[in-house]
Amino acid sequence: MTSITSIVNRCLLILLLAFCSNFTNVYAAKVVVIESYHQGYLWDKQYYQAILDNLTPQHEVSYFEMDTKRIPKNQYAAQADRAWQFIEQQKPQLVILADDNAVNFLHQRLDISQIPVVYLGVNMNPREYQLNEHKLFTGVLERPLLRRSLILIHRLLPKSEHRKILVMFDQSNTSKLTADYISKQQSSMLSDIEVNVVQLNRLEEWQQQVLTAKEQGFTAIVIALYQTVRDEGNRSVDAEQLLKWIAENTPVPNFGFWGFSVSADGNIGGYVLDGYHHGTIAAKMVAKILTGEKPEDIFPVTDDLGTYMFSRQGVEKWQLNLPKEIEKQTLWMD
Repeated sequence: MTSITSIVNRCLLILLLAFCSNFTNVYAAKVVVIESYHQGYLWDKQYYQAILDNLTPQHEVSYFEMDTKRIPKNQYAAQADRAWQFIEQQKPQLVILADDNAVNFLHQRLDISQIPVVYLGVNMNPREYQLNEHKLFTGVLERPLLRRSLILIHRLLPKSEHRKILVMFDQSNTSKLTADYISKQQSSMLSDIEVNVVQLNRLEEWQQQVLTAKEQGFTAIVIALYQTVRDEGNRSVDAEQLLKWIAENTPVPNFGFWGFSVSADGNIGGYVLDGYHHGTIAAKMVAKILTGEKPEDIFPVTDDLGTYMFSRQGVEKWQLNLPKEIEKQTLWMD
């Protein structure tokens, strides 16, 4: 009887230890995501879902929205202070800084705090932020897939002697960085494609530019970033409504550089960056650090793996013929 009791007690002890071990490891680490933008923005939604899918339930993940797509620029610093207060309250083992505004406003404080950091969506050269000097920092750089995108547009458009493409940005910090990057890359692009980049802040400017695109000789437009456009009263314009208006009123086909802009009511498509894939790369870096790998031993990477993404409705509207090899790889959005 004593032997049986001893065996039962041992089994119960093993079960108890296993339960306690599992319970204590449910939230092995706290991870805070500081979003430059907001959860309603599809890019944020995509990368954040990838982070959740890769890090939970092993780790506890929370987020703070800086909301810099919608608030005035003179409020960015105050919002960054609120983000820092959130970090101090949460006491995380690691912070994810998403996109340039979060990095710009918080990297120095986090470097001093010695909290490991993984960044994502960074368009600026990391050296401009001195990120290369921060030993506890690593992350994912974001670069529009310009050459591949233009080659694709080149193949889809009707043949003509000269193709002229308009690339449209708002005047956000990310847009300025990306537009500058495009301008520097133009000399290495296709010689028979003329690329004109514009950055516009006001709704009426956007509408005028779109409506007159064909008159100005453009054969296509790329609606790149459009989330910080403001109306005549300096109010933030609903980005999805703006994109829908462009899709309904543009006299030439409208393509995109980012997957979040492709839909039946948005851009036709293109060879685009995918937010979920971007977030997955960052999340895997986080997982390595949380299991003991040093951030300084994980080299920053550039997300250069695009996705062919198209709207069936957009392709049909503009009577575009996708090459068979591209059609087989295409992710259809409707």
